[in-house]
Amino acid sequence: MHHGWVVLRSQPRREAIAVEALRAANVECYMPSLPSAPNSNSRKPLFPGYLFARMSQGSDDLLRLRSARGVAYLLPRGGEPAVLPDVFIDMLREQERIHALESHTAAFHPGDRVVVVSGPFKWAEGSFDRRLTARGRVRILLELVHGSAAVQLGADELRQAEPPHRHAAA
Repeated sequence: MHHGWVVLRSQPRREAIAVEALRAANVECYMPSLPSAPNSNSRKPLFPGYLFARMSQGSDDLLRLRSARGVAYLLPRGGEPAVLPDVFIDMLREQERIHALESHTAAFHPGDRVVVVSGPFKWAEGSFDRRLTARGRVRILLELVHGSAAVQLGADELRQAEPPHRHAAA
């Protein structure tokens, strides 16, 4: 068997258990996921019930994969498992990263107050202007002493600014 990635079918709603068992058996695995809700840290599988595991040539990975807790079977169900090239998993990972950046960017709307959280403008506050690329580049307007300046940076370098505190009327 060649090295590469195989597709595993997990037992119903046991993807996370299968991933944990495979990692404990020193098998590299990957479960593409998406945020379960906007501005949420929880994630849901992109392909519910399926995950990928890396097989090494000349190893006993096949036995470890089939016997891992949470794994129902390898695809196709009968015969030799189909082996996917590394480039396929790399593409999925890149698309997952792009989607995460787009989701983060989608949380901002023109005029939103934002704070830069890293880089040379760290702690600077400005206004979100617009998204520039699908890869997460955005433009914000920073307020400076003599006006504003447009700055391009990654959406992952921003967070929503805290709303101004209002003092209670005396």
